[in-house]
Amino acid sequence: MNNPDSKEEKSFNGLSPKEWALLSKNVWNDVSSPREAFHLEHGATYPIALADRIIKMYSKAGDLVLDPFVGVGTTVVSAYRQKRSGIGIELNERFHEIASEALNKEKANLFENVKGKVFHKIHCDDCRNLRKYLKDNSVQLTFTSPPYANFIQKSVKDRKNTHKTSLIKYSNNSTVKQYSEKVEDFGNLDYHVFLKEIKLILADNLRVTKKGGYSVWVVKDYRDTKNKIPYIDFHSDLANTGKDAGWLYQDLIVWDQNSQRRLVLLGYPSVFYTNQNCSFIVVFRKPLL
Repeated sequence: MNNPDSKEEKSFNGLSPKEWALLSKNVWNDVSSPREAFHLEHGATYPIALADRIIKMYSKAGDLVLDPFVGVGTTVVSAYRQKRSGIGIELNERFHEIASEALNKEKANLFENVKGKVFHKIHCDDCRNLRKYLKDNSVQLTFTSPPYANFIQKSVKDRKNTHKTSLIKYSNNSTVKQYSEKVEDFGNLDYHVFLKEIKLILADNLRVTKKGGYSVWVVKDYRDTKNKIPYIDFHSDLANTGKDAGWLYQDLIVWDQNSQRRLVLLGYPSVFYTNQNCSFIVVFRKPLL
């Protein structure tokens, strides 16, 4: 009789067959969690539970994890907790400061560590310079969420629509605001310019990633009704941009956020719109050849 937990063939991420199967669902509704203290000033972070799961799925202890839009440091903190090396890049000086403080606090509080085997660094720089900090073929996993195309401004009202029974509501006191006024900030770019710049980032990301390594991006589709565009299929545009940069479009995971968002009456009574209460996790993989 086969044992579902046997590890006759070692998996690239260290997971057993049972663990692998349990993590293979493509719709997630169990990764939302109250924001930690260092999240509150940013306003558009993903939960640490989401970073924990992605890092567990696509890397193993000792691997290098990258976040080129690290924000307040969620990815690198999660990498530290899971004994992965972590490098983050952040353009915003204040967010870089918060991320560095969060990482240093984590190092001080976590007694069990692997000194000498892993390293962690958060750079205050433009992610267009990521190859300055990384060797080619060195990264196993990139996990990030870009500040894209003025979307943060569109999220101000959405963030207020937390479901009345949500666990998040009582712990999430963050504010949503524009990241910066810098022209190089991806969050200030026109959508089509943004996609062109992202292609360059993905091309550099490909070079520093190991063969068979992964690049995972959390994004939302959205509407631009002001300009009479009913639906912007951002996750598909990102997937196509990644393929153009040389990546394999490996997978798509839906992050169901209905439990954190109240339903809003949209377009009534003339045009029916659905609420965009989910995010998409776009998974790329570097070809082996």
